[in-house]
Amino acid sequence: MEDHKAGEEGKSGYEDLFIRFSARVEKVLIILVSALLCALMLSQLLLQHPQIRYVMVKVEQLEGKLYSESKALGSDGK
Repeated sequence: MEDHKAGEEGKSGYEDLFIRFSARVEKVLIILVSALLCALMLSQLLLQHPQIRYVMVKVEQLEGKLYSESKALGSDGK
């Protein structure tokens, strides 16, 4: 009987440790997801401003230019 009770106590201790560990992981994941969501919203808000979008997005810099005028080609245009 005592061995059975000792096994239950060990199991209970393991379960307590697992619950504490999973609570910590859950908090970290919630903070991480919240931070990433805030970063996403901030980046989308910044992209609404034309001058900031011009700096952040390479396509905006090339828009309206001929391909032959872009920096992708050498100085001779080939």
